[in-house]
Formats: sequence, C-alpha cells, structure tokens
Amino acid sequence: MKKEKKSIGEILWDLWCVVSVVGIWPRFIEPNLLSTTRLSIDIEKLPVGLQKLKILHFTDLHLNGGMYNFFLEKLKKRAISLDPDLIVFTGDFLCNAKLGDKERLADFFRNFPRARFGNYAVVGNHDYEKYAFINENGEYDASSGKNLDSTIFRGLSKLFSKTVIKKRFTEAVSKVGLNQELVEILKDSPFKLLHNETITVDINGSKLNISGLGEYMLNKADVKTTFKNYDRNFPGIVLVHNPDAVISLLEHPGELILSGHTHGGQVNLPFLRNKFILMENPLFKRGLVRIKNKWIYTNRGVGGTMNFRWFSVPEMLLAELNNGK
Repeated sequence: MKKEKKSIGEILWDLWCVVSVVGIWPRFIEPNLLSTTRLSIDIEKLPVGLQKLKILHFTDLHLNGGMYNFFLEKLKKRAISLDPDLIVFTGDFLCNAKLGDKERLADFFRNFPRARFGNYAVVGNHDYEKYAFINENGEYDASSGKNLDSTIFRGLSKLFSKTVIKKRFTEAVSKVGLNQELVEILKDSPFKLLHNETITVDINGSKLNISGLGEYMLNKADVKTTFKNYDRNFPGIVLVHNPDAVISLLEHPGELILSGHTHGGQVNLPFLRNKFILMENPLFKRGLVRIKNKWIYTNRGVGGTMNFRWFSVPEMLLAELNNGK
C-alpha cells in the first residue's frame, strides 16, 4: 500500500515537534495510542435476545499520509480481540473530501473484521463531494478543499478565532452530494452505508433498529426520512456523525445515539480546549450523556486531519446492552 506524501508544511511541522521536545508526545505518541472504553448501556424492557449484545463503535479515521500502517493494523486487531456482535463507524473516512490514500483506505475497510450481525457506517462532514466547515461568518459552508489553507495553518488559526456558530447554511451546502468514490469503496467492504435510513436487523430471535443520518453540517440529516421505516416494537441505535444533531433526535425513537466529529476536543489544554472544536452544544463534546431516556455517546475517534492530540487518546468504544430496571 502506498502512503500519501506529506507536504512541505507537514514535514516542517514534524521537525518542529521533534526539536521542541514538548511536541513529541502530542504529535508522535498520543495519536498512535489506542484505548478501549467499555460501557454497560441499560435499556428498559430490552428483549432477551438483545441482552449482552456487544457494539463496537469507532469514528473519525481521517486517513492521510500522517497515519501509519501499524496503527491501521492495531485498529483491526483490537476489533478482532473485542469480538463484537455489531461494528459501527460514524463518519469522516477522509480529509477535506479528498481520496489521497484511496488504495490504503479501500484495503483497510475491505479487510476489516466482520461482526456477527453486520458492520454499519454513516458519513461525516469530510466525506461528501465537498468538505463542510464553519466559515468566518459562523455559517455552515462547503468547499472542494482545493483552495483551503494547509491543515496545520488552519489548526493554528483557530487559536485566534472568535467565530460563533450562527446555525445557518450557505447556498453552496445545498448542492453537495455524496462522494461516489467513497460509496464504491464501501460497497466492496463489510460496512453497509446508512444515509437517512433505518434497517431492522434480526438478532437472536429479536430485532434491533439501526438508523443512520446524513451530515448535520451539510443540512443532510433528514430526520423524517430516517425514521420512516423504524419498527417501534423494538429498540434501536442511531448513528450520526456530528453530535450537534442530537437535539433534533430527542423526540424520535432510538435508545442509544452514537456520534463522533469532536475528537474529544483533540487538544485539551487550558485556554485551548474550546478553540479547536466549535460546537452548538458543548455538552456533547465527549463521553456519555443521558437525556430524555436516551444515551448519547460522543467518541474521541481514532484519527484527525491534524495528527496531533493532547489528553484525547484515540478510542474504540465497546458498548454492551443490558436490561435496565
């Protein structure tokens, strides 16, 4: 597998991290660690056939030249060792809508372990024809990525940004479609892509709804369409990339909502932790939250467009469903 070549800016950034010493941990060590979070999720009146069901959740791969092959192998080996019943991925396969490492990406997902009851995925704001971002006016916008500043420059510029999200979408957003190359890659993998749809999976004599939404930042999270075929006789899990979409889901079915996007804050240092990830609802920045009889989990993810993490170790979640009292 060929790796995407690093830009001059990325090479200089790596050199600075080495020379500065303090940059060695967040650039070269923490991004290559992998933690497993284990949770027991209590669901009232959970059918017997779904009790002890194990769901492996990971997100935000952002495959790029800075991600090493040994780390990709680590992800696959961890998935095998955890022996899940379901595997779900909640978006951001790519960086800035670019398939620079197409061969590696295809190989990784094609050879990813298959769970007993299937592998499922949704797309994120980097996975369409254009990349969704928050512009200087606080609007959700879209770009091909061709004219964007370097990832490092954009990351550092956030330190001085005072952008406030306006919850508005530009005209460019409405014209963005799915990245068809990515769609084709997933067809040749164990992962079924869910885009504003719900499927019902037969499990141990019972059923589980699995719902997947489009990207919130591109105004593609069509809630009404997603739950059209939801079987309310059975529980369900909801997959959405951006946890800011959660508010729109609270009056709809689904006991467990799994999301990513935030990278757990990515750089969790005083005065910086609120600069790198802009959110409408910081409550959903990372970890488990309980609202209106729903569990919401925001995963720290396993990658990033900028391979740099401080106190936000890459994560896989293993959630076990149990009968709540």
